[in-house]
Amino acid sequence: MTWVYVAAAAVAVFAIAAALVGTEAFRLGHEAPAAIFDLDEAVDAVGDGLPAAVQARVTYDEVRALLLATLEHLRAKGLSALPGEDIPVQSERDEVVVDDHEALAVVLGAVEAQGLDVSDEDAALVIEGLLAHLGEIGALGPRA
Repeated sequence: MTWVYVAAAAVAVFAIAAALVGTEAFRLGHEAPAAIFDLDEAVDAVGDGLPAAVQARVTYDEVRALLLATLEHLRAKGLSALPGEDIPVQSERDEVVVDDHEALAVVLGAVEAQGLDVSDEDAALVIEGLLAHLGEIGALGPRA
């Protein structure tokens, strides 16, 4: 008779475990993974991905400054957060579209404010490189 209780307990434990694992697997399968952004990695990836002529004109420090200005613009739009900050889950907020020209204007304003010697074309290429890097790490949604 004891073996009946043991078998019933084993079946109950298996059923509970299967339900929990199934629930979590379903949730994780329908939730976008968090993209982890590393600024140093981004500076290297974007700087190395620039055409050789642009690499000759733009330093890695200038690339970092341009990336920070772009990321601050995305943060102001509610699309990114500093470590320790939360951003609303996509289902809890309206869709946000960032215009390429607006982002470039904001970054060029930061270039001017910081006194960097970067041309408009070079800044645009750095922003394109950042967007490509963000796409590679899974931090971008679909293009509008």
